Amino acid sequence: MISLTLTDDQEQLRSVAADFARREVVPVIDAAERSSGHLDPATYRRVFSAAASVGMHSMLIPECHGGTGHSTIDNAIVQEELGAVDVGVASSLNLTMTVPNMITVGGTDDQRDRWLSEITTDGQILAGALNEPNVPGSELFCPIPDPALGIRTRAVRDGDAYVIDGAKAGWVTNAGIADRYLVFARTSFDQPAMMATSAFWVRADAAGLSVGPRTDLLGMRSGFHAEVFLDGVRVPSTDRLGEEGHGLALMGEASAGMAVGLAAGFVGLARTALEMVVSYADERRSWGQPIRQHQAVALHLADAAVALQTARLLVWDAALAVDTADPAARWKVPAAKTHAVDTAIANAERAVKIFGGSGVSCGVGPEKLLRDAWTGYACDFTKEMLRLSIAEVL
Repeated sequence: MISLTLTDDQEQLRSVAADFARREVVPVIDAAERSSGHLDPATYRRVFSAAASVGMHSMLIPECHGGTGHSTIDNAIVQEELGAVDVGVASSLNLTMTVPNMITVGGTDDQRDRWLSEITTDGQILAGALNEPNVPGSELFCPIPDPALGIRTRAVRDGDAYVIDGAKAGWVTNAGIADRYLVFARTSFDQPAMMATSAFWVRADAAGLSVGPRTDLLGMRSGFHAEVFLDGVRVPSTDRLGEEGHGLALMGEASAGMAVGLAAGFVGLARTALEMVVSYADERRSWGQPIRQHQAVALHLADAAVALQTARLLVWDAALAVDTADPAARWKVPAAKTHAVDTAIANAERAVKIFGGSGVSCGVGPEKLLRDAWTGYACDFTKEMLRLSIAEVL
């Protein structure tokens, strides 16, 4: 039997996430909008510390390593509540919450013992450094067996360590506030990138690692994104995650939950847009009646509700596929992500239209939701690349 009813534990999880978002995230997004995104890193760290105090950091880490061992569906429930308040904070927390899965899947026993316990005990903030300034995102997983394609950051073996040199693009989430970076680098340029890219667990205070100025984005101003520079960064060979050259394969195997969580955040944004416009349509009067009674408005409300429900169901279905190791996750995950972002944009646009002049006024409202929603198309591959990945599976 298929049930779409949340368990009591999941309802409790959703309640905790919603309360956390209202209490801890709302003040941050207000400050971010007033300062055009130039938040004090200490302010943002307090949000992560508060998240760790309610168990978010460790919810996807196995119980044997100090976590609570929650599922991908559980994380989707949490991320929707966070995204309903702010998708920028949701995506930043989602990254920190889901990166440990790569350690669980690809790490050695020693790495799992060391790193996962550090994450749960210290409430570490994590970042993934993959994209590069002069390498298109669509090239990262290009199947063409040409060694000239792919990232250019280099990791050269030197005794019992690797020396890493290169740069990562200004979209590195949590750059500048992270405690650890999962850095991807080429360990060979004689083979295609898919066979010659390795992943390394790098401390933020490692000699030679530096972070550029914060990147100003159209939306998601509450997040931290910046370039990362690696100049002779020396990493012990024991801090390479997985086999040499298998970094991208490991990412493909272990990061599906990350994409599902990101999609769920945009479902939350779409939900907020609907709730916002329904409330406004009840309060705003035109021609002597609430504007919801005008068919032109009512049809927008109906379409927004249908779109929200379909997006949520796609995300839950993708999460279930990940949790059950269903091969269909290969297309269900990108389908959920692209549809969730589409829905967030559509619902935010509906809100802007129905609010009229107020909808395009700057501040925390429809205008802010639309900026955040549009930024989703640049997060973890474009809509076109996601659709092509679906088509490839089909």
